[in-house]
Amino acid sequence: MFGSVAILVFESSSNPDFTSLEEGFWFSVYSLFAGEPIPASPSSLGGKIVAVFVMFMNVTIFAMLTGKVSAFMVDKIRREDDIVDWESFSNHTIICGWNRKAEIIVREFKAAGQSKGIPIIVIAEFNDEPNFIAPDLKFRIQFLKDDFTKFTALEKAGIRQAETCIILCDKTHGRSDQNADARKILAALTAEKLNPNVYTCAELLNREYGSHLDMGHVNDYIVSQEQSGFLLAQAALNRGLMGVFSELLTYERGSQFYRITITAKWIGKTFLDLFIHNAILIAVSQPQGKF
Repeated sequence: MFGSVAILVFESSSNPDFTSLEEGFWFSVYSLFAGEPIPASPSSLGGKIVAVFVMFMNVTIFAMLTGKVSAFMVDKIRREDDIVDWESFSNHTIICGWNRKAEIIVREFKAAGQSKGIPIIVIAEFNDEPNFIAPDLKFRIQFLKDDFTKFTALEKAGIRQAETCIILCDKTHGRSDQNADARKILAALTAEKLNPNVYTCAELLNREYGSHLDMGHVNDYIVSQEQSGFLLAQAALNRGLMGVFSELLTYERGSQFYRITITAKWIGKTFLDLFIHNAILIAVSQPQGKF
């Protein structure tokens, strides 16, 4: 309305295109949305200033609208966990904590075909959801922003119906190695207590704490720094061997490890008898996880 009146004040006496309030109104509307003076251009200096002002409002309104939509979408994403039907998950994988290994785990699950249709829930105390090197992996994950050592957080993530629970070293908020290991042990023992059938595996920084996990019947644990040392020693002692390990330890290329159940017809057969299946026997699993 301001543009309609202002353009008439400056143009009505000298410009035949602006003789009524209606013409001034439609000039303001068209110029506002088109970003240029339509249907006619003002001839006076004052009219031109009014036209520039109206076109500037086009940019301002567009920026405000974009900001509102962006803010709405960000708020919707941040509150996405509030509308997730957590009780609907079953036979899923829970990852407790966050570090860069989490993305590798999700990528390997995808390559192995284990994540198709099976959700992965990550419980961690995020300020903002993490960025991924491969953005498509993010859509395979549901994020639950909570402390994974809490009973309520594990319950909400569906630990009682979960198939696997992976507990990572999470040193956010300046936690020490000892504190990080203590939290992992607490989470692993709580998960086993809530669901004895869930397969739990944890990442430790200090092997001394492994006995606590053994007593709590945690299925597996990895001492990450120790394993890195083993691999570095093998790389130095057996040059070129890391290429073999790199291929065997990923599902993304080359050969992989597979654990299969022996059928009755295979019992008593020799290695050569079964070699026709195009697989190399590495070990035979014994009770208590021994090989």
